Amino acid sequence: MGKKDNKEKTKESRKLTEAEIRRTEIFKVKESSILEKGYERKDITISIAKANFVGLLLTLPFVIALAAGYYFRNGEFGISKLMHENLALYFIYLAIVIVSAIPLAVIHERIHGLCWSFSAENGSKDIEYGFIKEQLTPYCTCLSPLKKPAYIFGSLMPMTILGIILGIISIFIGNICLFIIAVLQTIGGSGDILITSMLLRYKTSGKDVILMDHPTECGLVAFEKK
Repeated sequence: MGKKDNKEKTKESRKLTEAEIRRTEIFKVKESSILEKGYERKDITISIAKANFVGLLLTLPFVIALAAGYYFRNGEFGISKLMHENLALYFIYLAIVIVSAIPLAVIHERIHGLCWSFSAENGSKDIEYGFIKEQLTPYCTCLSPLKKPAYIFGSLMPMTILGIILGIISIFIGNICLFIIAVLQTIGGSGDILITSMLLRYKTSGKDVILMDHPTECGLVAFEKK
């Protein structure tokens, strides 16, 4: 699907925000410069609805592994026991899980930005954060081209830190509240792991490949040169 078709599809599904319109203009300038150097454009995008569903399936092995590790290490999850023996603590844990969702979502995007900024042309100045109201989706995007390893590194680090590493810590200290937060953060990285899997499966015909976040769609644009 060409650039024009993608743009028309996006407009049909929702109205672009001012930030997206501005990013599109920035993208066009950078794209023009890249194409002049002999690169060819290939879009690697997916609908947000499909990304959430398929991405969720991809996180299941990680969730199962964490759950198995917690159970075999601690003998039980202890949720029902906690409800019967210490109801006050149960509600405290529940409140922590709920209240922590928003700040952790912000931290998730900040980790994206920090990791990508290491390889961005202008560092943190090329990182932009925002929120799509219609889809209740926070986002972080890099406005400059990135090499494949840098892009994958920035994509996977939030789930790795807030999900996998936090989950391993919860296993060893036996804290169910921390474990649930880690599981939710692992699931929260479903879109990131899906985009990464799409990128890893993407067969490039060129030896030199640079990547940019798509300015309006869920996914990225690959520029490759033979």
